[in-house]
Amino acid sequence: MKTKDKILKRINENPGVTSIELSKEFFQTKGNISIHLKKLEKEASIKKYPLENNRKLFKLHPTKQGKEIYLKMKLEALCKKI
Repeated sequence: MKTKDKILKRINENPGVTSIELSKEFFQTKGNISIHLKKLEKEASIKKYPLENNRKLFKLHPTKQGKEIYLKMKLEALCKKI
């Protein structure tokens, strides 16, 4: 599974996660995570919402399209197990 897909999976499983939390979880730099998030945002798979107390940090949430992609990935993973 690509890093971008893993990030989308994590955002779907934990809406509101921040890029800092993702960088720690995936052992990636904030810059690398930012690149993947920009791609996901450009694809309309995620939406960023600024934190109230820190406008530089964003809560990440899946869009409807992002949720559909995630469900497809889950279904494919289940089919591979069979």
